[in-house]
Amino acid sequence: MKTVSRIGCLFAAGFVALSMSACAGKTMQSGGNMSRPPTANDLSSASSNGVDRLDGYPILAKADPSRAKRQLDEIRAEQNATTAAGMRDVFFGYDSWAINEEGREILNRDAEWLRAHGLAQVKVEGHCDERGSSTYNFVLAEKRAKAVRNYLMEMGVKPERVTVVSYGKERPFCVTHSESCHQQNRRGHLVVKP
Repeated sequence: MKTVSRIGCLFAAGFVALSMSACAGKTMQSGGNMSRPPTANDLSSASSNGVDRLDGYPILAKADPSRAKRQLDEIRAEQNATTAAGMRDVFFGYDSWAINEEGREILNRDAEWLRAHGLAQVKVEGHCDERGSSTYNFVLAEKRAKAVRNYLMEMGVKPERVTVVSYGKERPFCVTHSESCHQQNRRGHLVVKP
């Protein structure tokens, strides 16, 4: 009797394992269509399949192509306006939101341009390197962006012309795991709104 129950248990365990392995390679897409997991080739050709990338920011065109085109046009217009204005990034030390002398010189030029272009609006993006938790880095990046905004206000830029956004470590400029890369990611990035 013990042999029969052992065989029954082995049979049941084998059936469960077989059932699980049959489902392991399948994924479900919206719409109920079964498909295989994406391969590296699928991911590398994403731009031809409805995903466009601009400086690392994905825009999904399949969902709403006209909206995606508008977003892409807005990003390009912001980049062009920022480049034309000569805005430069302000870099920060590790775990700091203090603006150093070089940062103040950069912001003095940015403030001068903003005062000369009285209707221009600017967005200050706060960024961090990859070290630290997401929550901590969002707070630190916000402090960096606010430090830049406050300095611009001290230089005579009206507060209603400056918005602040924190990206934490979510939008790195550089993705190499090195100190020089970390330094490039600890920044306040100014974007002129056209």
